[in-house]
Amino acid sequence: MFAQRQFTVRAPQPRVWDLLAMVIYQELPLEQVDIVSLDRFRALLKWRAGFINFPLHVEGRLIDTLRPESYGCIILVKRGPIQMDVKVAMRLKALDQDRTEVLCSATIEGKETLMGLALRGLQRNFALKMFDSIGARLEWLCS
Repeated sequence: MFAQRQFTVRAPQPRVWDLLAMVIYQELPLEQVDIVSLDRFRALLKWRAGFINFPLHVEGRLIDTLRPESYGCIILVKRGPIQMDVKVAMRLKALDQDRTEVLCSATIEGKETLMGLALRGLQRNFALKMFDSIGARLEWLCS
């Protein structure tokens, strides 16, 4: 696991689940999204590292999605020699009737590449930033 975040949203678990997918796609810097099927999509990801923008091709496949407890996706990111398979999982746990804990994690799927190792810090920072923005947006929508 290279990135993990946990936060609590002041809303019932079903409400957080209903908002989760929309918030994820709003917060990710995706462009040219092509919905291939109910569980697959392609897009262009604008990844900014310092002053440099990296447009990366993304293919996503939903996995381990169980309403209202988990939402997962395998994301294949490609650009020339760069290729990374990342598994992103969101686990929802009702703390009580009005609070839901969300645990976000990102792990490498498949073989680790040398390029992936070199970009690990950037990957981690990007994932944590996205988890933070998803958490903030969910909290704002549920307040």
